[in-house]
Amino acid sequence: MSDTSTTDTVAQDTGAETSDAVGETDDDSGPTIAVYAQWAVFAILTLVALIATLQFYFSASSAIDTFVTDRYRPLFNAAFNLAVVLACGLGLSVLVRRLA
Repeated sequence: MSDTSTTDTVAQDTGAETSDAVGETDDDSGPTIAVYAQWAVFAILTLVALIATLQFYFSASSAIDTFVTDRYRPLFNAAFNLAVVLACGLGLSVLVRRLA
């Protein structure tokens, strides 16, 4: 009877050590490759979004030049630029609040 209880105790201790070793993470390893890959994808998507934004801005300015008469063109350009500045200000405001 004592052999059985000793075997059960050893099996329980072995199982406890195995589960602890699997669940532990090494604090000295630093960021993993997955974290670097996520930051790389983030940087690429940010760059693509910046390029698309600039192309949209210049296309909208060109559309204003095409469809708006010379008399009202400065007014439309000013309104469009104001809308862009307000959108950027709103985005920066939200970003600063999240970071603070």
